Amino acid sequence: MDEKEVSEMQEEMMTVLVVEPMKAPYVKSIPNELEDLQQAVGGDIEMTYPFEDEVGILLNGNGKFEGLPLNRALYDNRGQVYDAIAGTFLVVGLTEDDFTSLTPEQIEKFKEKYQSPEIFNLFNGELHVMKMPPQEQKEQKKSQKNDAQQKHPAKKKKRSGDAR
Repeated sequence: MDEKEVSEMQEEMMTVLVVEPMKAPYVKSIPNELEDLQQAVGGDIEMTYPFEDEVGILLNGNGKFEGLPLNRALYDNRGQVYDAIAGTFLVVGLTEDDFTSLTPEQIEKFKEKYQSPEIFNLFNGELHVMKMPPQEQKEQKKSQKNDAQQKHPAKKKKRSGDAR
């Protein structure tokens, strides 16, 4: 590849799935540039390839050392947890030598896979993972919304004033 082709590839936007701790995943378009990818995961990037699909997980390689919250577990073929990702990560498509946009099918598949946030507990030296039930997700969102309204009561008043 010449410099022009490399430059064009770096300027391309790609569609990825963003998975943040304790949140449902969402689709986002970001530039396929190192700085943007690092910003999206909050640090130095590292890749893992836990799936047979042409996708990878782009994560903060120092997330655990930096004390970022555990996000989602990685499971082996038997459904056993073998690792956990700390901090925000991206699910990205793969080509032979670069990252690329996810296909609509991949977006749906991995959106469903990571839909439920996971709760991690260390018990007797073993990491135990529980998926957050949908009802708890709704309650958590409601609680976060109420907290935001309490922190910014002017916004709440403004909205009720607009309704008059």
